[in-house]
Amino acid sequence: MSETPSTDPKSIVVIGAGIVGIASALFLQRDGHKVTVLDPRGIGEAASFGNAGTIATTSCVPTARPDILKRVPKMLMDPTGPLSIRWSYLPRLAPWLIDLVRNSTPERILANAQAKTALLNHAMAAYNELIAESDAEDMVVRNGILQLYETDASFNASARERALMQACGHKLDILPGQEIRQMEPALATGFKHAVYLENHATIKHPGDLTKRFAALFDSKGGVFAREQVTGLSKNGSAWAVSTDKGSHVADRVVVAAGAWSREGARMLGIRMLLDTERGYHVMVPQPDPALKRPVLLGDHSVFLVPMAHGMRVTSGVELGGLELPPDYRRIRAMVPFAKRVLPHLDETEMSAWMGFRPSTPDTRPILGESPGAEGVFFATGGSHIGMTLGPIMGKITADLVAGRDHGFDLEPYRPDRW
Repeated sequence: MSETPSTDPKSIVVIGAGIVGIASALFLQRDGHKVTVLDPRGIGEAASFGNAGTIATTSCVPTARPDILKRVPKMLMDPTGPLSIRWSYLPRLAPWLIDLVRNSTPERILANAQAKTALLNHAMAAYNELIAESDAEDMVVRNGILQLYETDASFNASARERALMQACGHKLDILPGQEIRQMEPALATGFKHAVYLENHATIKHPGDLTKRFAALFDSKGGVFAREQVTGLSKNGSAWAVSTDKGSHVADRVVVAAGAWSREGARMLGIRMLLDTERGYHVMVPQPDPALKRPVLLGDHSVFLVPMAHGMRVTSGVELGGLELPPDYRRIRAMVPFAKRVLPHLDETEMSAWMGFRPSTPDTRPILGESPGAEGVFFATGGSHIGMTLGPIMGKITADLVAGRDHGFDLEPYRPDRW
């Protein structure tokens, strides 16, 4: 990542120290800006810690689809299903759900998938810049992922997803059952179908990679402070960022606080349909033999990810906001599915985690300068691909601050599109 200092260096506050915030800080720093990152939770300690750890460059399929909506009642009735709703949160969630339904028409599904693809097509290149600069190639495995199906019915049920991915130009390979164990000897037999997505990479520990990027930021003079932002206000031509420990004055502000970014929008008077899909994982010991790559069990919506510190079992979505306590019963119920397909798996729980995916009803990220608040930029809303999109969103944000041509149509990601 070459240094190309800006002719007009600015003071910039980045709110949020996840992958999006740290990547934004690095690309802004490259332009010669003085950058301060604020986050009360520390670096890479929220969704950037507990996600599935994949750089998933083909994951364009939006959540809002008729086939998913039809399955919602059945999923909610299943205690081990991939979806749950905290009913006490439903009144606050209602506007988000209504817009989700609006985005389930064929035209909007395609438009939303194409909007995500426009960013995904550049995601790996942006990652490669940061990986090379921070000497982090040892933290990434580049050998794709497998989606596995035990039955013809489950495989056929995912046909629309594959068709949409192909319509957006993504490459996938359909493998017959006999090739599955050749790729993954650790798996039990019984899978009839597999989809191989080659252009994916696995991060061995997503929280540690975010911290590696942050160490590069620190080595170049960047400042990080564990502070909770409590207010944003205009201070002449600059912005005043109030926190629980003081205040900062900045020429520009980047809001990259994940699911908490909605509070930043509220401070500016912007209505933003950003909510959280609460995600869970359980860590268990790595089996021997181990998986070589992440595996999605399509029949059960369970994702098995080999990482440096064990096997991550992750699955499902819980809609319940930021304040309710976690409920680990569903994710713990997924571990027996993992044991069934990995006979040598030790089911001993090493740790359990719950985090907040910042999600929009159209599953497009939120990216761009805030109308009516010149100098404030949003970079959030990555939903299930926030870890994938972090560097490219950060790079575009730096281009916006510099006034450079970033090469993207940002209209689909407008912060005020609601």
